[in-house]
Amino acid sequence: MYGLDQTFQAAEHQPFLWTQSDAQAAALLVHGFPGTPADVRPIADMLFAAGWAVQAVLLPGFGSQIATLGQRQSVEWIEAVRRALADLKRSYPSVLLVGYSLGGALAVQVAAVERPAALLLLAPFWKLEHPLWPMLPVIRRVLPAVPIFRLLRLDFSDPETRASILNFVPDADLDDPQTQQAIRDFRLPVSLFAEVRKAGVMGFRAAPQVRVPVTIIQGVQDELVRPYLTAQLVRRFPNGARLLEVQADHVLIDPRTLAWAKIREVLLDFRGLATTGNVG
Repeated sequence: MYGLDQTFQAAEHQPFLWTQSDAQAAALLVHGFPGTPADVRPIADMLFAAGWAVQAVLLPGFGSQIATLGQRQSVEWIEAVRRALADLKRSYPSVLLVGYSLGGALAVQVAAVERPAALLLLAPFWKLEHPLWPMLPVIRRVLPAVPIFRLLRLDFSDPETRASILNFVPDADLDDPQTQQAIRDFRLPVSLFAEVRKAGVMGFRAAPQVRVPVTIIQGVQDELVRPYLTAQLVRRFPNGARLLEVQADHVLIDPRTLAWAKIREVLLDFRGLATTGNVG
């Protein structure tokens, strides 16, 4: 039977800190919405194999805490990242901060106040291209919650439908009738989306205060974080940002994609942090 408290229990969804005795640099990885550390696990595997210490945070209200997500605020997510970065900086001379999607908006804000050695953003969210998006602060007052799956005509036998739902609730038994009904009835408060919007806006505003090297990887087929929006974000950084566009959609962190070889190359370009403390 399906229950929110039973989802995201697999080890891949848990936060982790991987250390190694001779590591000279660390990377802090921040997942997206509605993700978990599983989002960034391929990056963690690669950097750890290259001699880095690696930490992936679980943002408050995500993963196994998803039942509380509707009560969370963006400041909690930012503070969780800031604390983790500050802790790593006390142990390692160089720390790379990596943010994916919503994690990118949070990483920009943290980098503005708790400087990492460098900042890497993948498909960095700061707003959605939708006419209702800027109206969320008002909508939340008149529409408390949305049954997100009831807005769709769900066919639980359709492979694409199943894949989409499992991306949101990966441990759900989609063949169980009670699970199916629970998913149809599942509601998310509009206030949550307003908090996601706030995180994006504040990330965009914080970019001019970021004084560390910035690298951004953007998929040219990304229909969630549009390339032209990322180009606007690039122009906000006072020292500029290295922008790499790859043939990919929003799911950048996937070793099975054609773009992964280029993304891997960019990640390994940060190896200088582990030796000299410099990017490249």
